[in-house]
Amino acid sequence: MTVVLGRQVFDDLEQQSSARSDNVQWTLTQVEVEYLSFLNTIEHAGHDPDATDAGGLDGIRREFDVFYSRVYTLENASLFANLRTSGRFSEPLATLSAFLDETVPYIDADDATLLRQLDDILENAEALKADVRSLSVSGLSYFAELSDKRRADTARTLTQLAAFSGLLLLALLMAAVYLLLVNSRIRRSSVALRETNHRITTVLETSLDAVIVADMSGTIVAFNPAAETIFGYPEDQAVGQSVGDLIVPPDLREAHEAGMERMQRGGDKHVVGQGRVQLQAMRASGEVFPVELALESAQDGEQEIVISFIRDISRQVADEKELIDARDKALAGQKAKEDFLTVMSHEIRTPLNGMLGNLNLLENTRLSKNQKQFLRNMAISGEVMLNHVNSVLDISRFEAGKLKPAEETLNISELLQDVVDSQSSYAAQNGNVLRWTWVGDAHPWVRADTQRMRQILLNLVGNAIKFTQSGQVTIEAEVTDGTDTPGENVYEFRVIDTGIGIAEENIDAVFEDFHTLDTALNRTSGGTGLGLGIARRMVSSMKGEIGVESEPGEGSVFWIRLPLAAAEPEVQSETREGAVDDKTALQLLVVEDNEINLMVIQKMLEKDGHTVTVARDGRSGVDLAATNTFDAVLMDISMPVMDGLTATHHIREGGGLSAQAPIIAVSANVLPDAVERFRAVGMNAFVSKPIDIASLRKALGVATGAGAPGFGPGEEISRLQELRTDLGDAAFFRLLGTFIKETDALMEQLRTAAWHHDDQTELKMECHRIAGSAPIFDADELRGVLIAIETAIDKAEHDGIAVLVHRARGAWAAARKRLPDPEGA
Repeated sequence: MTVVLGRQVFDDLEQQSSARSDNVQWTLTQVEVEYLSFLNTIEHAGHDPDATDAGGLDGIRREFDVFYSRVYTLENASLFANLRTSGRFSEPLATLSAFLDETVPYIDADDATLLRQLDDILENAEALKADVRSLSVSGLSYFAELSDKRRADTARTLTQLAAFSGLLLLALLMAAVYLLLVNSRIRRSSVALRETNHRITTVLETSLDAVIVADMSGTIVAFNPAAETIFGYPEDQAVGQSVGDLIVPPDLREAHEAGMERMQRGGDKHVVGQGRVQLQAMRASGEVFPVELALESAQDGEQEIVISFIRDISRQVADEKELIDARDKALAGQKAKEDFLTVMSHEIRTPLNGMLGNLNLLENTRLSKNQKQFLRNMAISGEVMLNHVNSVLDISRFEAGKLKPAEETLNISELLQDVVDSQSSYAAQNGNVLRWTWVGDAHPWVRADTQRMRQILLNLVGNAIKFTQSGQVTIEAEVTDGTDTPGENVYEFRVIDTGIGIAEENIDAVFEDFHTLDTALNRTSGGTGLGLGIARRMVSSMKGEIGVESEPGEGSVFWIRLPLAAAEPEVQSETREGAVDDKTALQLLVVEDNEINLMVIQKMLEKDGHTVTVARDGRSGVDLAATNTFDAVLMDISMPVMDGLTATHHIREGGGLSAQAPIIAVSANVLPDAVERFRAVGMNAFVSKPIDIASLRKALGVATGAGAPGFGPGEEISRLQELRTDLGDAAFFRLLGTFIKETDALMEQLRTAAWHHDDQTELKMECHRIAGSAPIFDADELRGVLIAIETAIDKAEHDGIAVLVHRARGAWAAARKRLPDPEGA
């Protein structure tokens, strides 16, 4: 269409251009024609004088007027304006104009005058031939060039039009292709959008969570099937209703409406976009139930909407409550277990201490043969009972994560010989032969926990002897391939017996607590069933493995594999461990309320040459320590009047003659949370009941300089747990509440004190009092800062107290987090 229209425009321009050119050419040639006609008329009048009548002269005048008008047109018509700028045209035109202007008076004169001037007019007119010709030719030439130029311009314009039209056509084609692609994409997007909408609709319809869409006024616009199920409203009934009126419980509606108002005003959206929060909702039946709610906002055109995702968690909350109840019962059971173990530790080990201590003293008296046998039997029974108690306590230590192996130099050959020696009598009672041997090269010196190693082997050997009659029990030791740690090898110990063996179905259960193969009342083998369980725990704590291989009637092989580091052989001392002479005899204070235990400890110490002073309660012990100089104090923990912990605190803080003497805790409480408390109040070592002379000698190393067991691994205990155990829950929480209340009050006094103006004597005394109580409640850092404040008050160093007060408040905040809630009692 563009090509056709362009062609038509081109033709029109061509035609218009040709008509205009013809008119110009006609005008220019007509000047020459009129000129010649004018000359011809004059010449005719000159050759025929008779013809010079009025009519003939009028012809001259008429031809002159026509010629004059032609020249006038050339002079004034705008068509010839550009032409008149050319010298080739303007000069002859001026000549013609001058001639015409000179001739006009004669033409306008009377006939006689005109007749007389005809010859001059003719002569002057003939002289213009060249100018008329030049005028005509120059004009025609100019307009010819102008027409050519205009046609060229028109052709160029049309060419540009054609090119533009072509580009336009190409652009339209490209646009058409693009629109086709866009249309195809839109169709695909439309299909994808329909599929997405279908999926979203499917998700919403199948979702187990309620999805409720509401506008900013709180009016429901969408209500999915899960919402229908959860809240009990059909969709057509819910849509158009207010969310607050429909599902928000009455007591929460005011807060809900306030939140909706705030959002409508553009305020903070406290819940929108903040994840799930737990709230209460209401069903159609009026039932209020717990839900998890998540809100998100979105734009629906120009309108903002709020999308609610609601999950019914009533079942979950009920399950959580059930779990909490179960946990509370489990904790109560654990507490009962701990209380039982505490009672067992104190109430059983204390009389055992008296019995075994007296038996130990009785061995050194003159006895008949029968009496010695009876004494031996009693000692064996006491040791068995003590082993059972220790087994239960070992399990408690392991479960508390406190059964940590020590490292010391050990000769495995000597250890195995000690085990065989100690169990030979027991083996002989069952008619068994007990021996040990190395398999392969012997590497006896290692770094290990001697006590744990001995107990593991004793448990395995004792178990083998128990189930073997008239047979053989052999201990084999072998060094196998090394571990990844340099200088460390794997030692395998095998306890091989020829006893009754173990059935395949019982193999996996033999290392369980309280498991015994013979549970009948008339069983021939005794025991609690804890020995192998304890051995398994101890091997695990030493990063080893334990296992068993057995066939019923063929015997069993219990094996353990332990990674042990090699050690250099020790030079054996010939001096009896712990023995003292006159130079190392000590002045000792024993604080013990149990008459039997007091007598046993006193006799054992006096037998080794020590001088013993006794006190039967903590207050008496404090008084004696204040007025006498003792090399060491042996302090019972649980006593009337004043317990051992408080007595130790008073001895250390009292500044008496024995304020710096070593204090050794003597207690039947060996649970994992006990010994740390002893150490915290200033005790230096610990001896567990029942007491033997060897443990006493070892503990007294803190006074003789020979070294002492101190508080080794596996015997740490929480101070608060000890305090709670000692006081009981009611008294403990009452004391804790008082401490917290008084400390909070002190912190407020410290914060508001005017240090440069007021007398701070009372505040200093309060700091001193709370500092004394702080260690009891595991607030050692607070104690140190309060002492520093007390010192600063004494020295009037008021400028530095502000920093100390800030530290004290921080220390109290940290300690407060660790303390139980006294309201939770």
